[in-house]
Amino acid sequence: MTEFKFPEHSSELLKSLKEGRVLLGVTDGVERNLMTVAWGFIGYTWNRPVFIAMVRPSRYTHNFFRRSDVFSVNFMSEQWKDALTFCGTHSGRYFDKFKETGLTPSEGLTTSVMFVREADAVLECRIVSREAITPLALNESIASTFYGDNSYHSLVMGEITDSYLLP
Repeated sequence: MTEFKFPEHSSELLKSLKEGRVLLGVTDGVERNLMTVAWGFIGYTWNRPVFIAMVRPSRYTHNFFRRSDVFSVNFMSEQWKDALTFCGTHSGRYFDKFKETGLTPSEGLTTSVMFVREADAVLECRIVSREAITPLALNESIASTFYGDNSYHSLVMGEITDSYLLP
């Protein structure tokens, strides 16, 4: 494990995000879950490095974000394409995504964080804000393009507390 300070490696991290090669890892201390994402934000706010995850309330993972104060952002290589597809198309309510994909859960530097051992890079985040996107706050062209079903995302903002590359 090689620690780095954000914004180092941000270009590579953003490329992985844009390509949908990111898994959010979250646990409530009893259960754990992974969710594939391709939408999010890495940057600075309130003088802190942050990752903002977008999670629909209908997703099983959304409930974990209500019960946890931390999460991991796991940047995966292309070789894990099948695992990423599985984690993005199957609910953790019905499947143990680690068992089904061969991925390995590991304890983070912040012990309550669970990350994926096979990731190329990991951000450990402490939740500092949870906000629901509302129709009134959103540009109409975005609302009509992405939210025709009125299933608006919640934004989960996590301060990046640790960041590291894995061998």
